[in-house]
Amino acid sequence: MARKRITCINKAPTHQDPHTHITNVGVGDGNSWSERLSVSEVIRQLQSPAGDRYYVHGSDGSQADVRLGKCPFCASAHTFIRTTPDHSLLDNLLYLPECVS
Repeated sequence: MARKRITCINKAPTHQDPHTHITNVGVGDGNSWSERLSVSEVIRQLQSPAGDRYYVHGSDGSQADVRLGKCPFCASAHTFIRTTPDHSLLDNLLYLPECVS
């Protein structure tokens, strides 16, 4: 099990669309991403007791673990990834930049 930092996200069709979920994440160091993972792979890892764990580091120094949630707005209430709520908005997944090649 590794602890990996998520540094960017992708949403489709656009990053700003509040009605779509994250589709991919980039993991790496603070300056860039070195590996792009699908959200389904992140979910599989988080569901496995021996799977990798993920976190987001905010620009204010805060850190939040990534965990699973159920979408309250989707008909199927499917599983998605979210950060653990805390005092900072800067360590939320949706505040991360777009992963660009």
